[in-house]
Amino acid sequence: MRLKDKVTIITGAGRGIGKAIALGFAEQGAHIVVAARTESEIISVADNIKEMDRESLAVVCDVTNEDQVKHLVDKTMKKFNRIDVVINNAGIGTMRPVYATQLDSFEKVLKVNLIGTFLLTKHAWQPMKNSGGGSIINVSSLGGLVGYPLLSAYCASKWGQIGFTKSCAEEGKKDNIRVNAIAPGKADTAIRAKIKEDKTKMLSPEDQVDACVFLAANESRYITGQVISLEWFGKEQD
Repeated sequence: MRLKDKVTIITGAGRGIGKAIALGFAEQGAHIVVAARTESEIISVADNIKEMDRESLAVVCDVTNEDQVKHLVDKTMKKFNRIDVVINNAGIGTMRPVYATQLDSFEKVLKVNLIGTFLLTKHAWQPMKNSGGGSIINVSSLGGLVGYPLLSAYCASKWGQIGFTKSCAEEGKKDNIRVNAIAPGKADTAIRAKIKEDKTKMLSPEDQVDACVFLAANESRYITGQVISLEWFGKEQD
């Protein structure tokens, strides 16, 4: 098991990419703190993990609320007394022309995707340092590397998330904390559910798992400040 007994906090873990990562990490031996806003979803994921004979904790958390983020970290420390991995996965997006985007809509995307990443990183940092270091993985997007029309708020948040990743990676070197990101392309998740497109020609939530396992595992111990792009290109790989 590549992640045996690593205590891992995953946000947005009730469904989609976050759920897939949670289950994939549990298969690799990690203990999982499942965090999201919808209690029924995270309890279901936590129960699935317990059935895999791994420990799990479900914590309701809005990543834009600093008190709730601090509560998430406190509950994790109370149960496990350490934090080894943080995966900032919670994210939202909207599609509309920039001239038709309302300020509150733009701010909401920034708050979840960027401020949420900041808040959990901030509050998990010292406990992770005290645990001997660890790995922070930010789930960004190809939209954080290139600009897409109708996605100005989303792209702005994801570009910011990548800049945040690289800055924190430099700070983390002295604390033995590695900070990296993955940048998935189109993925078949709830965020794209209303878009009319061929769902077979995109990534599945499970396609994100291997890259995250690698960035959390010992074999990537000298890798920090990097962004791994993930993109469907039409052929199954062995």
